Parts: sequence; structure tokens; C-alpha cells
Amino acid sequence: MRIRAGILALAAAAALAAPLAAQSGLRVEKLADGVWAASPEKGANVGWFLLGDGVVAVDAGIDAATGQAILKQIAETTGGKPVRVLVLTHSHADHSGGARVFVAAGARVICQENVVSQILAFVSQVATDPADPMAGKPNLRPVVESISERAIFVDGIHNIQIYFLGAAHTKGDLAIYLSSEKILFAGDLALNALLPFLQSPEVDPAGWERALQALSRVSVEKLVPGHGQIGPKAGLADSYAYVRRVNELAKKIVESGQTDEAIEILVRAPENRIENVPVTEAHIANVKAATRSLREKASRKPTPAPTPVPTPAGK
Repeated sequence: MRIRAGILALAAAAALAAPLAAQSGLRVEKLADGVWAASPEKGANVGWFLLGDGVVAVDAGIDAATGQAILKQIAETTGGKPVRVLVLTHSHADHSGGARVFVAAGARVICQENVVSQILAFVSQVATDPADPMAGKPNLRPVVESISERAIFVDGIHNIQIYFLGAAHTKGDLAIYLSSEKILFAGDLALNALLPFLQSPEVDPAGWERALQALSRVSVEKLVPGHGQIGPKAGLADSYAYVRRVNELAKKIVESGQTDEAIEILVRAPENRIENVPVTEAHIANVKAATRSLREKASRKPTPAPTPVPTPAGK
């Protein structure tokens, strides 16, 4: 695995009041005909692609300034086509903070049903700041649509598959797969050259492993990870290998009855080291989070086995 330690601490609070002048730079890459992705100066990667007579955007940036910069680049790369849909891979602010900009521009929002109330509450807030993208639009009623398991969009040229593969990094992660182009927008399910962040309050490490296992069966030529370099698909295998290894270590800790105080010592033990992964505070915190999740599950009453997750078509 080519994983280096460190990841952005995902902001929980929405960046509603961020000044529009805070950021303008985007590193835009064309991945295929009608498909682009970009790395903002801060926050998560984003992307967009043509569908029908408009554009579908994937994630909105960390704040309103980033959202405005994304919209500007979308207009320049697509010849001014309107953004009809904004798909949010999950609700963390570094992916959704700019959503109000897209809503103000007329886009409807799609997210997973477990986070729809949270997203609707954010984009429906009354604008109290003149700089807010929704200011001056009192009659605008945002439309937020939810996906339970999957949705498929086709326009005769493109085949877009949106999947929820179960709780993982959050309780509402979506993966967007362009089957004709074999491009995957993975959100924070997969990262390139960064440690997956297992410390979200709602993380499900075992579910994350299952989701990545399902995605590993998909034919992907280019990956747009939540963070890290756009294009290389190595992040899929690397993230899966890391999460699986962390889960194995967490299971070992729980089954041996080790205390929280012993976890750091165990992580540093040579037999528990993960190749090419330095033992950093972030890695130790990930192991602790996976251990805590496993203990919490063990303390609950037995539940039926999870329904097998669907595998996106296209391989």
C-alpha cells in the first residue's frame, strides 16, 4: 500500500457564513469527454459531468466561496450549461458546505436518505447575511431528493449509477459510477495516498470494509477520491487493505480483552504494524475507533445478518 499518514479533520459545522472571497482557485482536470474533476485549495475533491441538457455536480466544496468557484469552472468547461443536480457523497461540511450556492443557482440536491433531513435543514436555512448565496431569494424552496439504495440516470449516451453500499465512513455515503467512462466518484470511501478517516461519530468500519469490497469488483479506470490525487485508482485497493487490516487488529484487541490503555502499545508492536503505514496519532486513533465500534456492536443484542450490498454494474 502507498498510504501516508494524515487526513483532514472533517468539520462538522456547516460553513454557511464563509466569505465568498476566501477561495477562488481550483485545479481542474478533464477525465473524459464531458467529465471533469477538481481539487480545491482546501476541502474535498469535487467533480461534474454532462447529462442531458445540463450538468450533474458531485459535492459542493467546503464553503460558499468554493461553491462559487466550482460553478464558475463548470460554466467555463461546459459552455455555460446549467447545473441541474448536485449529488452529495455525504453530509460532512468539506463536501456539502457550498450546497446553498448550487441551490441558489437552481439545482436540486440528491443525497442518501439517512442524511436527507440534515441536508434539507442546511439548504433551507433563512438567509440572514447579505453575502449568503440564498439572500434575496425568499421564495426559493430547495428540493432535496433521497436515495435508499441506488439510482440510475441515462440520457442515451451516459449511464450514471449512484449507490449506497451501507453505512461506512458515515451513515449516508454515496458512490457515483459512470459505467461508460469507468470513472468512480468515491467520496471519502476511498482516498489516494491518505489514511481513511475512521473517527467520525457514525463510522461503521465493518460496513466500510464491505462497501470497499463491493467497489473492488467494479471496473474502474479513473478514481475521483474524496481527498488525494485525482485519477489513479490505487486508492480503492489501498483504502480497502487499510480498513480491512485495522478491522482485523480491532477484532484481535476485543477478543483478547485488552483495555483502551493497551491499544497504543499493541498498535506499535511489530506483529501489528501495517506495511508502509507509519504509526502516527491518526493511525492509532483509527484503531481505537474501530475497536470502540466493535465493542459497541458486541454489546447489543444479536441482529440478523446484513443484506448483501449490491455491486454496481459495469465490469
